[in-house]
Amino acid sequence: MADFGTAGKRTVRVFKAAAIVRFKQGEHLHFRLTVQGAEPIFTFGCADRSLLSEHEFAGHPKKVYEWDWGLAAGDIDNADDMYGVAMIFLTAVKYTLLLEHRNKDSKLIKVLKDIDYESQAPEDNFTEIIEILAE
Repeated sequence: MADFGTAGKRTVRVFKAAAIVRFKQGEHLHFRLTVQGAEPIFTFGCADRSLLSEHEFAGHPKKVYEWDWGLAAGDIDNADDMYGVAMIFLTAVKYTLLLEHRNKDSKLIKVLKDIDYESQAPEDNFTEIIEILAE
């Protein structure tokens, strides 16, 4: 039986459902999404809106996408919210998400997610959610 969709497999190395982030003290989240397959289709967003999609990165399509969230005041809609990375398997067959909580100097505080998502079924999709609690 699939972990998600019709053929999806999810391999979890680290999973934290929520994080307390002190945005006012410069803490932020660092995302690294590594992709295997032809062309990734993904979006990072919250319950209200999409914040970033694959086509907004210079050099798209590529194998590694990295971004920081929470450094600029405009990044934060409602800090106490659910945020997620939605991945579509239409042309990509594997994504690896590494999500890190970092301090103002970009030094690691804690790994929040380290997960592989794989599917050979083009109709499959998955959204990995994290609840952010701002302090």
